[in-house]
Amino acid sequence: MVSVAVAPFETEVRTRAGDLVRADVYLPADGGPFPVVLGASPYQKSLRRLPPHPVFPFTEYGPIQLYLDNGYAYVAMDTPGTGRSEGTWDPVSRAEGEAIGDMIEHVAVQPWATGAVGMIGMSHYAWSQWNAARTRPAHLKTIVAYDGATDMYRDWMYHGGIPVQGFWSSWLFGSVLMQHTLNGIGFREGGKDQFVYEALSHPFDDEWQRRRSPFWELDKVEIPVFSIGVWGKGPLHLRGNFYGFERVRGPRQLLVTHPESFAQAQAYYFDEDFHRAELLPWYDHHLKGTDNGVMDRPPVRFYVNGERTYRSATSWPPADAEPSAFYLSGERSGAVRSLNDGSLCEDAPAADENPTSWSYPDPEWRAGVTVFDADGRPDHVARVTTFTTAPANRDREFTGHGVLTLYASTDQADLDLIVKLSLLPAAGGQPLRVSQGWLRASHRAEDLALTSDMRPFHVHDHAEPLEPGTVYELRVELLPMSFLARRGDRIRLEISNQDSLIADAPMTHFYGQKVGNDTYHHDRRHPSSLRLHERPR
Repeated sequence: MVSVAVAPFETEVRTRAGDLVRADVYLPADGGPFPVVLGASPYQKSLRRLPPHPVFPFTEYGPIQLYLDNGYAYVAMDTPGTGRSEGTWDPVSRAEGEAIGDMIEHVAVQPWATGAVGMIGMSHYAWSQWNAARTRPAHLKTIVAYDGATDMYRDWMYHGGIPVQGFWSSWLFGSVLMQHTLNGIGFREGGKDQFVYEALSHPFDDEWQRRRSPFWELDKVEIPVFSIGVWGKGPLHLRGNFYGFERVRGPRQLLVTHPESFAQAQAYYFDEDFHRAELLPWYDHHLKGTDNGVMDRPPVRFYVNGERTYRSATSWPPADAEPSAFYLSGERSGAVRSLNDGSLCEDAPAADENPTSWSYPDPEWRAGVTVFDADGRPDHVARVTTFTTAPANRDREFTGHGVLTLYASTDQADLDLIVKLSLLPAAGGQPLRVSQGWLRASHRAEDLALTSDMRPFHVHDHAEPLEPGTVYELRVELLPMSFLARRGDRIRLEISNQDSLIADAPMTHFYGQKVGNDTYHHDRRHPSSLRLHERPR
């Protein structure tokens, strides 16, 4: 249970849309007025009585008491149509961002506030920060977006055009709707049922999706922004933290931290030492005017997986990162038991070779692609296609972006690509997932204004069915990464059209009605390749 110096009280404001929205205000015991940190979410401010714990994944507000002890007011807001706030729930819409902005302007002029407001919180709270920042409220001085998406469509609702299913269910029903019913607030109150209907009715990046994606307006944001990504939350928020950092126009820093799982990322946000070292100095400088040198920190800092250390750069990707290519080959790597055990080679194919074909759904799949051996142990790659490098002959750091260019054909009108990149330590032990990507082939069209050689940006505004038997060049965006492959380590690429319901949960995808045969071509006419940014060592 959260301990506070003074019991919270409720404040309310009528938004420009006419909704009465409410927030709880926590104040330090003595003194004032105070700068304000404000968090906004649909997770019901009344639930702050629950302890931070993986069974309560919506406890994403951070260590309130720490900020009270350091002279900040903490404001916890229910977004419109949720908790104690009236109106219609329209998550991450521009209208919701404006409502948060109205609350910011309201609290900024209260007698207990100095007028300087920053925003706080992780995941959905970070998403709310990007959303409010794009509406540019006058008293919002900074945001610190820890683990927060910026593009609803691409970051988590439709990965590469493939609908996300697992997280959608756990978030929408588990963290929002069912928690409201436990507090006597029905599914249909606040229009929550309408959002469910609408969300399932927009499979393309249309105007409905764009209103819920701050990404498109972040180039108007000029306040200081501290974007903090978490490698362990890659398939949900990581992409948004990088794009958010790149698009804003004011003073900015990017930090990418080390937690390797969803649960670890949640727990890390309640680590008071982390806040004292990283977030509190930022707020002190931008909300209190403290000259503490925080803006002298490197613009980009990142944890290097496999090396377990932090490094810094002046930009992302680092200026010294250059693309290195690995070509897919049918030659057996001898590294793993999989459908094909193919190789990744640094020499481009010089001759024709047989392609890699496979059929789906695989008869041995049990938990998505995962199968189980005679002792009940799960194997996540035995029934997928893999391509693995030879053992590294030197230490190699891969930091930046990655792209898989795959020449593929199918006997169907479409095909899905679910791609994973893992580091295989020479010393043995569990592979370390370092990146992943997704693409529905009918969504292969790219936005020429935003795409680049190492980072394709797909438009997702229409479908182009495939002609069975025709070979297509498909470019799959891989999530940002940083890892050190030490001498003797290998890199493994996995390709399938289905997730592991164990290793990939909760970011799993709707399988649908896929039955067919897909073929991946890797010869001199079709040089399928994996390209990664590599830094000199």
